[in-house]
Amino acid sequence: MSEGSQQPTERQPRAARLRLEATVHPGEKELSLEGVADLDLDRVPDPEGGVRLLVTEEEAIRLVQRGYEVHLLRVLPVRSLDASLVMDDASDREWLEDRVQGIERHEDS
Repeated sequence: MSEGSQQPTERQPRAARLRLEATVHPGEKELSLEGVADLDLDRVPDPEGGVRLLVTEEEAIRLVQRGYEVHLLRVLPVRSLDASLVMDDASDREWLEDRVQGIERHEDS
């Protein structure tokens, strides 16, 4: 790699660097959206009645092959989580203690 180059030292396949934000709908076969759970994909309810998720290209294809209707909304690059969003142990304990303050506790003997 030449000096000043912005290319990564290891090349990842393009699909590995991208995720697609998508909504999944029952499709022509009126499939139950509960079947999306069988694919072990992270998902949340969509306000318009479908299921919203982040998928790879291959996962989107698999959903369509099963008969679901998939709407692709945007392409998102995969990148590291912002370190400022990660709590350290002390901050985590402080946050939890604030939430449980006033709750009676019974210590194990």
